[in-house]
Amino acid sequence: MENAVNCCQIPYKGWKMMLRENDVMTDVMTTEEACQYLRISRPTFLKYVSHGRIKGAKAGKGWKVLRSELDRFLKGEIPSKMMG
Repeated sequence: MENAVNCCQIPYKGWKMMLRENDVMTDVMTTEEACQYLRISRPTFLKYVSHGRIKGAKAGKGWKVLRSELDRFLKGEIPSKMMG
């Protein structure tokens, strides 16, 4: 049984590699979690993401964003993509 589990594991790829292993689940937030953290509505959050004010990664039907990105947004810092 153990071999069956081990042979089917998918390698860890993508945006989660940017994070420290200990903080993976606390630093990556879903759309719902981000809206609660920012205290804004889902449509407002989606508008900010689509306009590039918040950087995120599309994951299925929702978005994944880093807590550090939300903190940057709350500080009023402009993403480097929008500056130039």
